[in-house]
Amino acid sequence: MGGCVAGRRWPRPSDWDVEAHAHNTDADPWSGWICVASERSLFTASRRPTRVMVHEYAHLLAPNSRHGAAWQEAITELGYPSEAEWHRPRPVRRTSRRRAA
Repeated sequence: MGGCVAGRRWPRPSDWDVEAHAHNTDADPWSGWICVASERSLFTASRRPTRVMVHEYAHLLAPNSRHGAAWQEAITELGYPSEAEWHRPRPVRRTSRRRAA
């Protein structure tokens, strides 16, 4: 807690909004670990896992998938379908500009 098990500097200023991360790739020697920035990221006041912890646990259940289909299925099965929807790829809107005549 308060750092990364792999020893990398975390959280960094650019990671101000990242409360935790999972090591979940086959190539990572720390695969299966969840690093947490603060104790408050672990449990809610009612002692249930926070949304952050469930999100990271889903990464462990779906290794190597980032926020892909396997992760979306895992987070949905854990009871957070809105989290899967939030991370679903959005279609890119293309706007056409008219040229001035």
